[in-house]
Amino acid sequence: MIFDLIFCIYLAVVLLGAAVLTRPSLQRVPRLGPVPRLPPERSVRATSGPGQKLPARDAPISADLIDMPPGAEVRGRITIGGLLLWGGTVSIGLSTVILLAVLSHHLHARGFAGLSTLFGLYFIASLIPSGVPLRAAALEVDGAPPMRLTAMHVALLVVAGVLISPLVAYGLHLPLVAVLFVAAQVILAIPLAIRRGSLIAAHRFTAMGGNLFLEGGARIAFGALAGLLWGLGGLSAALAVATMVALVAVPGTSASAARVTRQMTSMLHTWLALVLIGIFVQLDILVAPRVLSHSAATQYDLAAVPSTGVYLVLLAVSTLIFPYVRVTARRRTVVVAAAATLGLGLVVTGVLVVLRHVIGTVLGQHAASLSLMIVLGIAMSIAGATGIVINGGIALGVARPWPPLLFGIGCLVACFFTHPTAPAFGAVVLGAEALTLLLTAWVCLRRTTAPVLDTAPSQVEPSGPSVGWVEL
Repeated sequence: MIFDLIFCIYLAVVLLGAAVLTRPSLQRVPRLGPVPRLPPERSVRATSGPGQKLPARDAPISADLIDMPPGAEVRGRITIGGLLLWGGTVSIGLSTVILLAVLSHHLHARGFAGLSTLFGLYFIASLIPSGVPLRAAALEVDGAPPMRLTAMHVALLVVAGVLISPLVAYGLHLPLVAVLFVAAQVILAIPLAIRRGSLIAAHRFTAMGGNLFLEGGARIAFGALAGLLWGLGGLSAALAVATMVALVAVPGTSASAARVTRQMTSMLHTWLALVLIGIFVQLDILVAPRVLSHSAATQYDLAAVPSTGVYLVLLAVSTLIFPYVRVTARRRTVVVAAAATLGLGLVVTGVLVVLRHVIGTVLGQHAASLSLMIVLGIAMSIAGATGIVINGGIALGVARPWPPLLFGIGCLVACFFTHPTAPAFGAVVLGAEALTLLLTAWVCLRRTTAPVLDTAPSQVEPSGPSVGWVEL
């Protein structure tokens, strides 16, 4: 019943947020027109090291974007940054688990239900700015005017939060003050997402990972203290304060790239892609209790909940590759990253299978079904690869990378008209994930045009439209 109420309110809250974020003043990207052609001497090509030119088919990029140390130092920086980014991403989800574990022992049954509902509402609220970091990163990489949150946007969000919060509080049986702080956290999360997008564009993954760690730690420290002292209202206020701490502490970036005009996925379609993949990954857990018997749903959840952790482990990889794909427009980078992500997911699945008896003991349940955990672990590994391809498509400027996700969601929703067993439902999830990955790869990685402009406007010679291919 809780999830039914949450999803009823989802359209009102999230679509309103999307309407605000997709206003033209937050886009600030001119339409692609005829692209001036550079004189030969101003065209600069990326190098993988001193004197090593990439193949001529790669699009020219600004020297400012490729002024990086050679070889081993770059790989070491990427590795360290990637590990910190991964750890910071995981720390946000881990903070929720820790807060649930700490506060659930100090709340009565109704309070625990409210605690779960509040975190569900925070998850839905997090979808509102979900497309902002990649959009901001794309603008920064292209040297376009950065995204900014104007006073008008803030005013609209404040009014929307004040008007919608009482309805949400009533529908979900949450304290009004707790829901108001959820709205406040969304307003703070938007400029934080913009600044993190700048870090992505600047390849500052270490700084971004550190900022995520700071937010996760602040959520645990402030949330546990305020939740114990003041209940749900205090916990919600503490989560908003943690976001404010991260916003104040996030480092700025000073480097600016030369103006480069590339194809760009609109803010609306970026947002739709990231929201839909978030829903797709979680949807089987929400659907299972409604299409399976009670015992079958319990059996399914014992395998599905740990398997979802596979996707969370893989989540940071897509952020790591985004600026490189944006600059070089090479599909091979996306394909290799997706394959590596799939392989890593299978390794994590193997670890979960070995530890399934331990997981069952921790949850106070029997061990999950071996076959079901393998099937769902593979499904979540494929979901991680799909996320890589989606983010790669956004980096390549694919107009609409999200329609294949509707197919996968539709496959799971279709199970409402059947009554499958837990293994059969698991097979449907695996099939839906696999087909969605194939469709997503076809939509996002097929050959498309990608006009490129690397220019100082006063030093170019106008010519007819210049069209370059997105090369593999």
